[in-house]
Amino acid sequence: MSSIHKLSYRQMAVLLAMLMAIMPFSVDAYLPALPQIAQALNSDIHHIEKSLSSFIFGVALGQLSGGPLSDIKGRRNVALTGLAVYLLASSGLIAVQTVGQLLFLRMVQAVGAGMTAVTVGAIVRDYFQGRQAAQMFALIGIIMMAAPLAAPMIGSWLQLWGGWRVVFAFLFLYALSAAVLLYVMLPQNKSSEPLRWTHMGDIARRYARVLRNRPALGFLFYQAASFSAMLVFLAESPFVYMQLYHLSPRQYAWAFGCNIITMMAFNRITAWRLKHGREPRGLLKAGIAVQMAANACLAVWVWRMGLPPLWTVLPLIMVSVGAQGLIVANSQALFMGHYEAENGGSANAVLSAGQSLIAAAVTLAAAHLHNGTALVMAGMMLAVTSCGLLLLLACSRRQLFA
Repeated sequence: MSSIHKLSYRQMAVLLAMLMAIMPFSVDAYLPALPQIAQALNSDIHHIEKSLSSFIFGVALGQLSGGPLSDIKGRRNVALTGLAVYLLASSGLIAVQTVGQLLFLRMVQAVGAGMTAVTVGAIVRDYFQGRQAAQMFALIGIIMMAAPLAAPMIGSWLQLWGGWRVVFAFLFLYALSAAVLLYVMLPQNKSSEPLRWTHMGDIARRYARVLRNRPALGFLFYQAASFSAMLVFLAESPFVYMQLYHLSPRQYAWAFGCNIITMMAFNRITAWRLKHGREPRGLLKAGIAVQMAANACLAVWVWRMGLPPLWTVLPLIMVSVGAQGLIVANSQALFMGHYEAENGGSANAVLSAGQSLIAAAVTLAAAHLHNGTALVMAGMMLAVTSCGLLLLLACSRRQLFA
């Protein structure tokens, strides 16, 4: 703590949470406005949904480049560069006129968001160790929980107040505020080194070592599958909730918020059970069972009924998405446990970028398969988690049932 001259412990947590919150704000705040964006750009909503895939793909590029670059150029420099890229793309999105422009600028915006967010874990490692680092991550997580809950509500209010372009203006102002606070308050942790080809070779070798560890990859695959199922819901939910079930943007925001509340509840259960001696693999198996059961029931119910009553669909989606609170922390711990400290940064980058790339491909496939019903959403959520489970068992069965 002595190396932090301008920030208290809590101020550091708030600043880092602001940087991390760029991701959920960027994804969730614009979801209620998707039908309005489609109408304004003379496009079908499912073409607009592809902007979510392009965003997640851009996040992966930002994570893969930003993590190693922050080791060479410094955390503060890379985070500020990411925010500058994000601001440039956001200013373009305010004035976007075509779907092609929207898809491209969302990807550029995501590259900046990924570069910024991936530095947060490294900043914590730079300033805190051991128990203090764990406490900082926990405090950031508590603050972060508010972002995905508030984002769709803020987005729906902004859309109703000033139209969908105001949502991107809000994202611009948010990122600008974060950039100013980061520049003024966070000291540089190291001097910037020149980027050399030897650095590129070392990065490639580290990534290769991570990808050769087959027993670890099963946990990556299921985490990516679970994340992809959630992203399929995010991409399809504006159509399903607002066009099939005729919810208003504000009602959509409340329905969306139910998933976050469930996720928070499962997250607290995870923390409590770990504190009382439960092993991560046991909690992961419980999370997989809960999510698979919810996805199977949802798919069968939608297949049989076509458009079941919303009050029967909503709880199943809440459980499926909320199970992330049981899955993510435990799968990440089991994945990272296969790597030594010197490869931890590269392993974390592979995990983050891998799940982003897989999720981007899955959500793009969901958009192409759309047939005007809720079955694509329900079927894809079940299909992708089933594939993830098969890959988990193929690669990491012994580690899961040890």
